[in-house]
Amino acid sequence: MIHMDKLEIIKDKFKNDNFAKNMGVILDDLTDDYVKMHMELRSDMNNFYGRPHGGAIYGLADAAFSVIGNNQNIISVALDSTITYHASPNPGEILYVEGKLLKSTRKISTFIFTLYTLNDGNQNLIATMLSTLYRTGRAINQT
Repeated sequence: MIHMDKLEIIKDKFKNDNFAKNMGVILDDLTDDYVKMHMELRSDMNNFYGRPHGGAIYGLADAAFSVIGNNQNIISVALDSTITYHASPNPGEILYVEGKLLKSTRKISTFIFTLYTLNDGNQNLIATMLSTLYRTGRAINQT
């Protein structure tokens, strides 16, 4: 049996996340307490105003939450997630999310996520999300 470390386990699981795959989410970086992802805001993600839908923005943040929240090889489930939208990104832009662990106990962890676009190398803040999860204690993958 091949041994996989906890970060490789969740990276492997993420490859089978059809929702994230359909949105074009790319995992850029993952550590024990940090995640970075991005996706292009495609025209099929626009709302009836021709702007990127809030659900697409939330979807990227939630994908980051699922990866960083399950990166300890313990099945974890969301308890709470609150997003605040600060600006509307432009269609066709690349939307980035960076998430970091704020606080963790044996069963509960809280994370903060920042979503932004880049304009001439400067971050344009699009949204922030605060999320809390519960760790079930059950392994994702028995290695």
